[in-house]
Order: sequence, then structure tokens, then C-alpha cells
Amino acid sequence: MILTMTPKLISRVLLVTVALMSTMTFAQSAEEILEASKAAIAEIDGFQAQFRMKGEGGSMFAETMPSMSGQVFFGTHDEFGRVIHTIGESKDKQKDPSKPMDQLIAGDRFIWVDRQAKTINEAPRGSTVRGLPSSLNLVLISSIINDDPYAQDTDGAVSITLGAQEAVAGEMCDQIVIKRPEAKGGRRGAQAYTDAIWWISTSDKLPRKVHQITDAGMVKITLSFEMSNLRIIEAKQDQLDVRRPDDFRFVSTMPKPRDETQDAPGTLTTEPVDRPANDQPAQDDDRPSPPTVPNAPSFSFSTVSGDSVDNSTQRGRVTLLYFMGSWCVPCAQTTPLISAMRDEISDDAFDLYALSVREGNPQNAERTFVSAHPEVELSVNPDAISAEFKIRVYPTIVVIDRDGTIAFQRSIGKNYDAEQLVSEARDAVNDALKAS
Repeated sequence: MILTMTPKLISRVLLVTVALMSTMTFAQSAEEILEASKAAIAEIDGFQAQFRMKGEGGSMFAETMPSMSGQVFFGTHDEFGRVIHTIGESKDKQKDPSKPMDQLIAGDRFIWVDRQAKTINEAPRGSTVRGLPSSLNLVLISSIINDDPYAQDTDGAVSITLGAQEAVAGEMCDQIVIKRPEAKGGRRGAQAYTDAIWWISTSDKLPRKVHQITDAGMVKITLSFEMSNLRIIEAKQDQLDVRRPDDFRFVSTMPKPRDETQDAPGTLTTEPVDRPANDQPAQDDDRPSPPTVPNAPSFSFSTVSGDSVDNSTQRGRVTLLYFMGSWCVPCAQTTPLISAMRDEISDDAFDLYALSVREGNPQNAERTFVSAHPEVELSVNPDAISAEFKIRVYPTIVVIDRDGTIAFQRSIGKNYDAEQLVSEARDAVNDALKAS
């Protein structure tokens, strides 16, 4: 039977097809999902969730596997920057009794409470000091405090593939499967797992679960960290720090400068500092206080037009660095305002550079930006400079005055929009230009 389609029927079919296409969500690659997740993590103020962590290794290793559960808080601490705070109970082995856990992971340090010893302990992150709880290294999502949350797994990865979608604690997630590279000599160092799997929410793009898998053929061990009831919040400072009872001592092995009369400049020591947990350092503490107006860190990058920019080229000039990315949603509102500022401020001593970071397709990012904002000097993927300026949220604007000090540095926030950010940055530029 031959079906004859009348013009009216054809029109209806086309309308239905268009309607269906408008509701389709086009598939993203694994890399695109990770990029979207990086942006989502950078944009939020923080979150709170329940978590559970467990290890599995078959019947042979079942009794030796660790576990822990409780609450996890993620946010920006006033002193330590982005942190992960976990409270709950942990077991080093399944046969062991549960013990209380209150611990903090920051970019450069671990902090944990030892209730038995009645101490608050602080040690450099990655150290192996005596008494360091194994649970600190089992917070498998701790990499989200880094500028690039997934770099430790994706850098040099053998493969990054998209698995099947799967619900985690009622939240539909994309599954990202990463085959990690072997280090030289066939070893992966301290992080010896061979594979990593991340479950990323399809709705808010935040991670919900991660597996670290060590597959040695005959033996396969999986460590799992899963979150549930995740709520995006602006975490309070007391939620982002361990409890510090008045009668607990504070013991630190963080490096600090020695007396300059005894050692060469820059020499460090890790001798413990022991004081009450809530006690503030004395005024004559030999740790240097940060300057009121910090000097800009050493930086260097090249623009797409071929210019080289660094601290020396900018000496005697006022410089605005606009940290952004084509993947950054708030940047779409901020960039036109930055472009307008470039047109408004015509002083020859003023330079404005857009630094487009974490670009998966640098050529496309350059083409799109230059086409829309030709008046703004652009640098694509000068990623090291973000770490130098400790950029955690995008967009961020930094203004450096003629003397090389930071006159202004701020990011967009929950109650601080693009117009406010650019307006205050413009004021900082004008003030710096007026200064002799």
C-alpha cells in the first residue's frame, strides 16, 4: 500500500518533528560534562550533603576494608580558601570499632580533632606525620577544592569515556570512566588506583559519587565515596572548620620560617607548634603577617596577537586581568561590560587583558572572543597564572597598579553581580591611574 501524504499531512509531520527536536537534549561528550562540572563547582558558594565511604575487595580483603559516614561541607573558608569538612564516624577496618571523625582538608593542610588526646592537629597536606588519620585520604571528592577538580585523574589519561546514565541516591547522573596512565616504571606513586569513575548529576553538574579502582588482575579493590541529599548552600564559617574546644591543645607541624639570624632566608622548619586550640599567635610570633596591599605574584603570558606580558612589561602601568572562560555562564554577562570599560578608559598607561582559561577548544574560543570583542587583548589557556593569583571562581578581576601591587581582586558572587564587579574594578583602575 502506498501512503499518499497531502500538503496538510506533511505540514503536521513537520510541526511534530520540530516540536520533538526542540525538547531533545543533545548528548555531551565525557570531556564536555567534566568541563561543565568544573564550571558548576567554581560558581557555587558551597554545599552540604550526607556521605558514605566504603572499600570493597572481595571476601579475601573484606575485613581489612575501611569505611566512614557522616556529613560533608564544601565551601570557602576565610583563612584556608576552598575546603572540605567531614564530620561523622570512621573505621580503618571493618572489624574495628567506629571512632568519631572531625577533619578538614584545605589546599595546603589537613586539620583534624583527636578527642582521646584532646588536641586539634594541623599538618601539611600530603605529609605522613605520626597520627595522621587514614580517613583524610579517603575523602575521594577532596580534589574539588582544586582549581581543576578532575586534573589528577584526567591529566595524561589513557581514555576518558562516557558510561551509561545511572541514578545515585535518586539523582540521575552521567558516568565518566577514566583510565589513568601508568607512571614511569609502571607505578602510579601514592595514588596507585588504575581507574576512576565519576558520577556527575545531569541537573546541577555537581559530582555525586566517585570510585577509585585498583585493578591488579588477580586482585581488584574499589574505594567508593557517595553523597546524598546534597543541598547547595553558602556554608557558614563554623561549618567549614573543625570544632575547637577551649580545653584542647593546638598542635601544628606546618612549615614556618626560622629565625633569620640563625638560618638562611627561606629555610623552613616543621617543628611542632603546641598551644591552646583557640589561642591566637602572639604578636611577636615569627610567622610573617601578610602585607596590607600584596604584591602581584610573578606572572607571564602571551596574547593571541603575539605580545609577551609579565611583571616587568607592566611596571609603571595599570593592568587589569580578567579571568574568564567560554564555558563560564556568568562570564557571558561580564565580558560585554569589560569590553565597554576598555572603550571608556583611553589612558595610554592602562592595559586590559582577558585570560580565557580551561578551554577545551582553544581555536574556537579565540575565534569567538576576538570576533565579538576585538578591542580586548586576549590570552587563551594561560592556566598557570590562575594558580599564581589563587583564582577559584570565574569571572575574577584583578587590578595591578603602577608599582606592581594588587589594587583590586574580586570575583562575582551570590550577592555581587557582574555590574557591581566591573563598576568597582573600573573605580580601582581610575584611582590607580590618578596616583603618581
